[in-house]
Amino acid sequence: MPVKRRLLINYKVFLPPALLLLIAVIFGFVNPQAFSASATAALEFTLQYFGWFYSVGATFLLGFCLWACFSKYGTIRFGGPNAKPEISVFNWWAISLCAGIAIGIVFFGVAEPMAHYNSPPPFLDLIPKSSAAAEHSLRYAFFHWTFHAYGIYVSVALCIAFAYYNCNRPFKVSSALYPVIGNRIYGNWGAFIDGLAIFAIVGGVGTSMGFGILQIGSGMEYLWDIEPTGVLWLGIILSLTAAFTVSSYTGLQNGIRYLSEKNVYLFFLLMGFIFVFGPTIFILENTVASIGDYLANVVSMSLYTEPLGDSAWLGTWSVFYWAWWLAFAPVVGLFLVRLAYGRTVRQFVLVTLFGPALFGILWFGVFGSASIYLDHFEGAGISEAIAAYGNEVSMYALFQQFPFSGITIILVAVAIAVSFITLADSMTSTIAGLTTAGFGESGNKLEAPPSMKVFWGFMVGVLSWVLLISGGVAALQASAIVCGAPILVLLLLMSAGFIKSMLDQEECNREPGS
Repeated sequence: MPVKRRLLINYKVFLPPALLLLIAVIFGFVNPQAFSASATAALEFTLQYFGWFYSVGATFLLGFCLWACFSKYGTIRFGGPNAKPEISVFNWWAISLCAGIAIGIVFFGVAEPMAHYNSPPPFLDLIPKSSAAAEHSLRYAFFHWTFHAYGIYVSVALCIAFAYYNCNRPFKVSSALYPVIGNRIYGNWGAFIDGLAIFAIVGGVGTSMGFGILQIGSGMEYLWDIEPTGVLWLGIILSLTAAFTVSSYTGLQNGIRYLSEKNVYLFFLLMGFIFVFGPTIFILENTVASIGDYLANVVSMSLYTEPLGDSAWLGTWSVFYWAWWLAFAPVVGLFLVRLAYGRTVRQFVLVTLFGPALFGILWFGVFGSASIYLDHFEGAGISEAIAAYGNEVSMYALFQQFPFSGITIILVAVAIAVSFITLADSMTSTIAGLTTAGFGESGNKLEAPPSMKVFWGFMVGVLSWVLLISGGVAALQASAIVCGAPILVLLLLMSAGFIKSMLDQEECNREPGS
């Protein structure tokens, strides 16, 4: 039975990130130029000194997940030997996908492969728009959106799930550090760690919401000549914020599960449409060849830092992605923990890492291959549309090449909106729980107070708007990259704590204070 007692605000966790975010919002609103300049300066510093750290760290975390899955510890069941799962495998996988990369793959599904086709990474020495550029355009899309991305997410979830379900620690990010810092997780250190995670995730969700809003707003300009202004963006933000706040209010078993399931069906519908009506044989051949290209180069891509180059390509692409995933990781991990009960470590990695990663390969294989084929062989003009209106219109430009575009483009817009709602829904619920005193203690499964969900939903929405009016995509990318740096240090320490717990099984039996 749930614990029936009043839940109060955990001010140690709530106040620092809330105040910092409020200051950032006010600063960005009052002086957007200075806000954008500050974000750019922080970005340049981070890329100059810590780009290599992101690459090594992301690769290590993926390796950590693979070790946990296929080692002898993969049979450990979250919640103990008798724990039973509470959600079907399909719903589990669908929620994991929508809580992680759904909004991103709709935005970048066409945009990124086309970008690598039109402007290949300088260090590959490929001629833009050549056959070679077309053949290698999916390599980095797979690299950025599949196993490395979910390796970062799942590494956090593994550490917290074991601490919560098997060691009876509180449901919070800092609990995974108990093997490293001990009882400090119950004091100021723990509050600081949880607050840092919240600050990063609001920045990460704000970035994702910004991309979604750009895609919707620019699509309206591209399709109907409606100019995307700050007022239009604000209207879209208010609509999406209201939608995901209402969905969050209904809880995991209702709104989030329902929307995730329907969103995945919509994904398969859109992907199947392009596969059937598009260049089917080319999609199959190019996807298979690109998988081989990715597997043959994944190690070198993971550790390449362009030491003698100055193109800044890695900072714009790979490092940005690693930082984006890292900014999300602590709270995405917390959310995935809610789905882990009754599953083994091996099952958890296979469903929440391999499952979404393989779907990502299919998604980019279909949409990336189709768009490149149409531009390379039929002169469809997708590249020209992107050059004129931005990456935000790339998916619309692809669907305009096919029959029933009036219907399919509306479905794309719905997929964008639902993808963001499911992402922000899960994140808002988790942040609200993290800032509520007593949430997740003694095994209770209470939903966080609605007022807390509304507050954090409002903060995400307003921050997205400020980022957009102060610098657009550049400000969005800068905020994500800067937020990711300290989170990587946190994740590496959490992984060390998990490994220590596996090697010392008595770790979970130690009571606070011992």
